[in-house]
Amino acid sequence: MVSRYMGEVAMKNKHNFWLIVCAAGCLSAGSALPFNLGPLIFGSAADQFGFAPENIGYFSSLFLLGFSGSIIALYFLQTRVNWHYVMVGGTVLGGILMWLSSLTGNVTYWNVLWFLIGLSFGPVYSVVVPVLAKLPNASRGFGGKLALETGIPALMLLIFPILIVTQYGYSGVAAGSLLVLILLALTAFWIPKTLARAESHIDDSSTIPAASNKTRTVLTWIGIITVCIYFGGQISTWIFVERSARTLGYGSEAVGILLALGKTGAMVGSIAAAVIASSLGRWRPHLISFGLMMTGQVLLLTHPSYLLFMTGAFMFEFSWAFLVPYLMTHVGELDQTKKLVVFVPAAQAMGGAYGPALAGNIVTETDYSNVFIFGMVTATICVLVYTWLTHRLNVMQEPELPIEVTGEQL
Repeated sequence: MVSRYMGEVAMKNKHNFWLIVCAAGCLSAGSALPFNLGPLIFGSAADQFGFAPENIGYFSSLFLLGFSGSIIALYFLQTRVNWHYVMVGGTVLGGILMWLSSLTGNVTYWNVLWFLIGLSFGPVYSVVVPVLAKLPNASRGFGGKLALETGIPALMLLIFPILIVTQYGYSGVAAGSLLVLILLALTAFWIPKTLARAESHIDDSSTIPAASNKTRTVLTWIGIITVCIYFGGQISTWIFVERSARTLGYGSEAVGILLALGKTGAMVGSIAAAVIASSLGRWRPHLISFGLMMTGQVLLLTHPSYLLFMTGAFMFEFSWAFLVPYLMTHVGELDQTKKLVVFVPAAQAMGGAYGPALAGNIVTETDYSNVFIFGMVTATICVLVYTWLTHRLNVMQEPELPIEVTGEQL
């Protein structure tokens, strides 16, 4: 029985909740570094090596391709590989490959290297998801993870441009990132072995009917696909908000403040999710996020003033980051095996691949209104689907007892 097995594990293993969350956040921050430092990484590389905009686009796409592909491969290999080796090895290898890219300006080499960087980082970002899904009050854990995932690169964005980029360019960014990634990789050892493994040996067929298992699998996949749809719209909004601000005549300093405020909103949103955790239940966080998201998108769409445009950017990033922990928790509760949940990061990455490509074809150089409408449509789809999934989950059997941890949980 699942509950009996997990209960026995809980009796034998008491781990510090926040130490595990901190490790997951550091590993996520490291493996997601090319996402959060993208403007700095590719901007400094373009300045140093003279890359054209289309080259940067290909580097990003190949990174996402490798990132998503390795996560899918991990699903089939997760019971055969040592998760600690994946966490440490993938993080350090990705950093080494980034440093190697600083030694050449050859476009072909960069294409290959950034595909390999994606292959290295993808499993790291993915494998921490089932680790946190096993914890009690997983939404708080995911919120804490996301706070570190956005906070660490935010600090790097403050330090690197001033102390590194001005003197050493991309070479300095790559070397500095490697040092940071090595330190972040070491936190993997804070995650106990009982959490860092797939529970393939558990046979829950005796307690859960086969029909229920199939239903949960279908619902889990619906949740994962919806995450992909949702991220496509929201990533597109954030990518083009800078372009929209430029068309409105805002200068570089104003745009910089706008983007910094947006990242601050993401950090505050993730912290809010960690503090609130499961106290609002399953559905209300979706409703709160949707209300804030639509308000922010409307302000970005109508841009009545610079102050309100900044407010819209803050509300947009806050609501997005606030919802992500609940999306992960929701999928984790639906996924009885805790194996399919590793596809959530792949869905996020694939959303980042299809969304901007689609959005780029529905906007013009002077009008970015459609991208904000696109974001609102995908947000509406997400809240409707997860409202239905919440109803289905509430009438199902409660998920298995998670591994017990010490520290603040409520």
